[in-house]
Amino acid sequence: MQGTVRCAYRPFAPDPKGPCLCGSGMRYKVCCSTRLPGQNNGVRWKRFAKEQRWTEMIRHLRADVTQYTIWHLSHTAPAVANRPELRHAYLMNLDIEALSDYVESLMWGYARKGWLGGLPATLNRLKTNIDDPRWLAKIAYQRGICALWQHDREQAAREIAAFQPITPDQQEVDLLQIHLDLHGQAMGISERISFFDAIRTRSKSRSDKLQYGGARAFEILLTSDDAGARAAFGDVLTLGRVMEEEKPFNATCQIWFAKALEGLAVLDNDATLFTEIDDRLSRLVIDPIELGALGCANVWRLLGDARRYAGHHDAAIDAYRASIALEAASELRTFEAECELRRGNPDTAFRLLRSIAIDALEAPQRADHAFTSFYVALARGDRQSLLDARELLKAVVTPQPYFENRRLQHIITIGDALEALDDKAALPPLGPLLSALERVSRYVQLQPNWNGLGIDGNAMIDDFLANAQERLKALADRTPIYPDA
Repeated sequence: MQGTVRCAYRPFAPDPKGPCLCGSGMRYKVCCSTRLPGQNNGVRWKRFAKEQRWTEMIRHLRADVTQYTIWHLSHTAPAVANRPELRHAYLMNLDIEALSDYVESLMWGYARKGWLGGLPATLNRLKTNIDDPRWLAKIAYQRGICALWQHDREQAAREIAAFQPITPDQQEVDLLQIHLDLHGQAMGISERISFFDAIRTRSKSRSDKLQYGGARAFEILLTSDDAGARAAFGDVLTLGRVMEEEKPFNATCQIWFAKALEGLAVLDNDATLFTEIDDRLSRLVIDPIELGALGCANVWRLLGDARRYAGHHDAAIDAYRASIALEAASELRTFEAECELRRGNPDTAFRLLRSIAIDALEAPQRADHAFTSFYVALARGDRQSLLDARELLKAVVTPQPYFENRRLQHIITIGDALEALDDKAALPPLGPLLSALERVSRYVQLQPNWNGLGIDGNAMIDDFLANAQERLKALADRTPIYPDA
């Protein structure tokens, strides 16, 4: 049965002295009992979020979780108990997805309040809100995201271990995404593409379709199949333009669409597309109603990337500096150094690179730094710079074969350059190497940022805010009208 399930109304009443259904760990009578929103779920917390009143926001989100759980236990749970075949009917599916959305928003509130340490226990208490394996999968995913926010990838893997093996046949999109976050770099290209395809076709999220469609196109580009990549980017952009005509993009969709535009713009060196990217992203920072400070910093960073690939190096430097002013990010100095190199200032670029604390960089950022150090050292023709760059290249890891081949070739090129210095001969030309660098967006150059949102906890937190309006509208459209409990 796939239509609306009708059953007798049997209101569920929480035990006043029992644990509250919101997962707080407090008793119901001192937690959510006086704040239940009735039929107006998902309304009040948004106002407090906009005002950055995080405690009030959390209280109302807790009440939303409690209210929806009461509805579920009053209607859907009794119906499924009487008729087990209804477990996969419309109402059960809706309850799992809707309550999961409320819990995700609650997670975002906890993160903004600085209560990340308490989130795993809160999520653990929510396991019993819905008696269904799919709900347990949602909780496992969300606990995995908490671990990623804390930069504990091993714990994240343990959270979803009970659901392994996770293959592209897995129907829970959340599990596909976090598995890709955790294990995507160990996959071959064809396996990664199969996960991208599974997510973009099964997810109902517009931003997922743009994000993973773009990821698929970039993976094809990394196989040196320019024609296939061009077609894949074209498919994403066609879909995105249809989506945007139907309903304006929120900030997250706008960002992923801009990244897909960037892929095609870089591939074809298309000035018109670069202009469109700049216009779209500039609007987000001019009127950042959907973005917090971290979100604005991320958009400035994306603007810097797009401008750098468009060859607008002065404007790119301005964008990177605007990003750093909002959120300190020493890795952006690497890209500022590349811009200075392209402006003909290798010594300035060298000083910028030397100012970066390499030990503080994450592995992908170190790889970006090593590549740029190589280009700068070759441009300067300085023996010690070349030797230092070679050691940096030897030490870094580049999982993608496309860039691993280039890393090894750059090490060889440094050897050739050192021999040329000994022989007082001309150094290998820098121009062709920089042209090769321009071919691919930084998003897949070395950093696995396309593989879901779990890699960057701050980005994920801001995505919750960016998606709030769209998620609330979706919930309003699909939430059944239950009597007040």
